[in-house]
Amino acid sequence: MIRLLHQRWFERALRTRIPFRYGIATMTEVPHVWLEVEAEIDGERVRGWAADHLPPKWFTKDPARSLPDEISDMRAVLRAAGTHAVRANGPTIDAIMAAVGEAQRVWAKAAGHPPLLANFGVTFIERALIDALCRRHRLTLHAALVRNAVGVDLGRWHDVLGGTTPSQGLPPAALGLAWARHTVGLGDPLEDAEVAEEGRPSDELPVSLSAVIRRYGQRHFKIKIAAGEADAVTRLAATVTVIARETGGRFSASLDGNETFANVAALQEFWARARAEPALAVLWPNVLFLEQPIARSVALSEAVGEGLRAWPERPPLLIDESGADPGDTRMALDLGYAGVSHKNCKGVLQGVANACLLAQRRTTEPGRAFIMSGEDLANVGPLALPQDLAVQAALGNTSIERNGHHYFAGLSEWSSATCDYACGAYPDLYRAGSAGWPTLRIGHGQLQLASVNRQAFGGEREPLMAPAGVPWFEA
Repeated sequence: MIRLLHQRWFERALRTRIPFRYGIATMTEVPHVWLEVEAEIDGERVRGWAADHLPPKWFTKDPARSLPDEISDMRAVLRAAGTHAVRANGPTIDAIMAAVGEAQRVWAKAAGHPPLLANFGVTFIERALIDALCRRHRLTLHAALVRNAVGVDLGRWHDVLGGTTPSQGLPPAALGLAWARHTVGLGDPLEDAEVAEEGRPSDELPVSLSAVIRRYGQRHFKIKIAAGEADAVTRLAATVTVIARETGGRFSASLDGNETFANVAALQEFWARARAEPALAVLWPNVLFLEQPIARSVALSEAVGEGLRAWPERPPLLIDESGADPGDTRMALDLGYAGVSHKNCKGVLQGVANACLLAQRRTTEPGRAFIMSGEDLANVGPLALPQDLAVQAALGNTSIERNGHHYFAGLSEWSSATCDYACGAYPDLYRAGSAGWPTLRIGHGQLQLASVNRQAFGGEREPLMAPAGVPWFEA
């Protein structure tokens, strides 16, 4: 039996070292929120934690909404989830989250919040309870999932999975190594000469794409594209030219459309123009997939399905922002999409269910590619990043978008005690920087995941974060 006894929410602002332009937003500062819960699990009181950014213009992408209003909405969603979880109890985490999630959905519909945003608050509770459960039973996250200690009822998430267990769809062991897929933002400088001196950060970290590749040995990339920009193909070609030169042509890349295409016809037109560009010839054999190119308002419509069926030579298309509800992934696959992204902000249990659905589809439809992509919201340590990586490793996602270490200066804005905690808990993930704060350890374009698999959920160390933030909700 599990009972949620107490929760405390904290927040602080984190500043980027360089601006991050994604879609219609450019991030230079973002609120970072973390949650500490105390729960009684099988007769023992134990604590658990979760954390994430409040990223503007991702959950809604409403150009008419101000940034302060969007951040206020995100805080309201988190508070509501916390309120719905007060003294929550049940036999399993999945059962508790089903009840909290339903209360959140009813509240969000009345308040006018979309499902993707509403569920964001629920995932905080879910992640903190999973952390507490792993601590209570001395389990790693992967063990808790494949043994189904979290009590996932896969049939609740996808009816075709009724009677199956997570061990049938998840890898037998968590990944120990994964590619760090570097994000190339729409405004990122590609060459050192493009970096303006007045905007150059004072830290030791690289800024231009070419410098990033030389520093980390990157081989996997995520390239942002924007349909509405006249020079979109030119920008893509310039980006790929740098990548091909610096990697000797040995690379893999995903493309992110950021919902900027109105329909399949617009996407096809862009794709044809890009395919006709000689400088992009090196890209096509190395494309992994194209992520969320079409606006979420129509991405799962039958009109899009008709367009995809009429375009058999299309690249693998994934949904990201469209994957708000459990049924969205099934709908996307039926329409012709190849898969779905995982971010912890969409839910660990939902990610497990989606991974199991994709595994089943690979068996029943062997002629199709079914893909789960590891994606990112500029996650940073000491808590959000390791937890996200641990989930990606448990799901078996071998290429994981990482950009927080590039747009934020390592753990420079955290206390020395927090930095010491991160280096001690994750010695293969962080290294001490010459400036006195830890930076992410990427070697040959890859991340070592052994310590996050042991420590990010459960583990023997408790995160040292609370003194660095302002408490704003307690129940």
